[in-house]
Amino acid sequence: AHPGLDEIEREKVCSVMDPLNLSYDARVHASQNKRLPVQIVLHALYYDQLKLRCEDPKMDDAAMVRKQVNADVSLMKENEALREELSRMKAIVSGIQHSKGGGSSSAKSSKKPTFLSSMSKTLGKLNPFRHGSKDTSHIESATCGSLDVAAKPRKRRFSIS
Repeated sequence: AHPGLDEIEREKVCSVMDPLNLSYDARVHASQNKRLPVQIVLHALYYDQLKLRCEDPKMDDAAMVRKQVNADVSLMKENEALREELSRMKAIVSGIQHSKGGGSSSAKSSKKPTFLSSMSKTLGKLNPFRHGSKDTSHIESATCGSLDVAAKPRKRRFSIS
């Protein structure tokens, strides 16, 4: 900007300039300006780096905290909306159940045993492997006293190894 100044006069003018008081754009411009003395360019870069180190982590932490708080608030609002929707749906379902025949008759019908459940109970009682292995070959010729002894399953396990 001042081509008539020699190197010594440029250094005197630049020594008056304080890189800390410059804005970010001014420091970037000073660091890229080839006409400025190298010492001033280094000062501008150094103070720019100091500002970045000091300000960015605080701003990033504050921004991250703000983002997290905003996300938490939005999740809380969404949860509340879902709770309200769930309570409305429960009310609708209970209204439908009462209109179809009363809640008590549907409870009575659900307690009746179905064919499948009664068959599974019957088959479970007939399972020969339920109480361990029983030897039933001697039941026909055994007396009543020995029948009780033979019908009791053994309480220990047999190792095959």
